Amino acid sequence: MARTRLLALALSIFASALHAQQVTFQHGNTLSELINNLYGGNGIDLAHTGHEAHFGNTGDFQNFSSTLQAALQSRSFIPVPSSVGVVSYRFNDATGTYERIEGALGPILSERGSTSGKGTLNFSATYTFANYETINGSDVTELVMHHCLTQACTGGNLNQPFLNDTIHVQLHFRLKSQAIALTAVYGVTNQLDAGIVVPYVRNDLQVFTHGFVVVAPGSLPTIHFFDPAVETPDQYGTGTAVGIGDVVARAKYRLMPKASFESAVLVDLTLPTGDKNNFLGTGATKLKGTYILSKTVHRFTPHLNAGYEIRFGETKLDLFDYRFGTEIVATPRFTITTAVIGAIRPHASSLFRSVILGDQQLIGHSEIDGDLGAKWKLSGDRALLFNILVPLNKSGIRPTTVITAGLQMPL
Repeated sequence: MARTRLLALALSIFASALHAQQVTFQHGNTLSELINNLYGGNGIDLAHTGHEAHFGNTGDFQNFSSTLQAALQSRSFIPVPSSVGVVSYRFNDATGTYERIEGALGPILSERGSTSGKGTLNFSATYTFANYETINGSDVTELVMHHCLTQACTGGNLNQPFLNDTIHVQLHFRLKSQAIALTAVYGVTNQLDAGIVVPYVRNDLQVFTHGFVVVAPGSLPTIHFFDPAVETPDQYGTGTAVGIGDVVARAKYRLMPKASFESAVLVDLTLPTGDKNNFLGTGATKLKGTYILSKTVHRFTPHLNAGYEIRFGETKLDLFDYRFGTEIVATPRFTITTAVIGAIRPHASSLFRSVILGDQQLIGHSEIDGDLGAKWKLSGDRALLFNILVPLNKSGIRPTTVITAGLQMPL
């Protein structure tokens, strides 16, 4: 259905282009600037008929484009891979020593309470593809701008029918984000791991907008309308950006087990090394602390992660992070992983609002994803991994799919 609507919108745009040359192709030095340049970067300009149109009370479309730009800059599009490598150790209560874990090969996007073991260096290289093209579950967002009704806009006469005309803009965007992430985790001691994640990211952005005037009863279509000689109703922008994303430095400390449960604390420090204006990074330093609890029961290793992320300088974007799932040992060389991954933003309802969006918001208060993956052990403690992440609710800017594939090995 989403593909059908997108195809219909694209055909409509290009049919208009062929018929009346009514598409403007926008460009920008950055992906943020590309969004900002829609409709010339100064709001929507209608035909010059002697009546000066005043649509929107807070900057109309330009306010929305700035809001969309800020929302895209605020979020990470590529998930951080797990700190658990193919080789890991857990504490044996009976012997009082650390023993290598045999069986489950570790989760992919969540965490368990084991550590790598003193002197062990685990390395992974992963490729992730994320496709974002829905806002609150829809691939087309309709924006509605009403005529200004202040004294300055109307001259005091509120009975003129054209004041009830509205401008509608149907917007569709698609952001394809691809990343190669190199991850290294070193066992400083049997209880303490230190690691780093370095992503190299490519973002491809496409934005379509289709604008039209809805003429109110009693109004005349010759008062408010698009004039392609002034500004075309349809806009199309596309751009690509490539570069280093936000680097993550991390440390994991394994706590002493209780009642055969493994537990640990993971601290992630995200550094603003990615270009914010190209959505390669968020431009913010973030600190996240996560408590990890896991337990192996026969072929199953269920785990629970509960974390809180602080964003320095932008405390309203702080979030709670939770993940629960299990590893399932299908065979000694094949492990299935599954999890529910969620984020709760306490202040989301007050963020990234635009009058022409109505009650919609671009960042969800609660985002829930389902995670399913597998690891296949090769010779020499190497393992191939594959994972797919799909949204389980519709709030905010969400992906249709996030696919991760890669290789893990000790060095």
